[in-house]
Amino acid sequence: MSHIPLYAVAATQAIAKGDLTQLKSLHAEAEKHLQEYGDVATVLQLLKVEIAKAEAAKP
Repeated sequence: MSHIPLYAVAATQAIAKGDLTQLKSLHAEAEKHLQEYGDVATVLQLLKVEIAKAEAAKP
């Protein structure tokens, strides 16, 4: 399997194909990503809040 970024489209394609090997590979990549980078969605929300605060504070 070639490298596909961990976006919804990659998961959707893997599910649609029903290829167990591809599903397991994508699952392993997602687990590795979480171990390396943590909960990116939560960090993204925190960044959005801080950006909004910084923009509101600008003169």
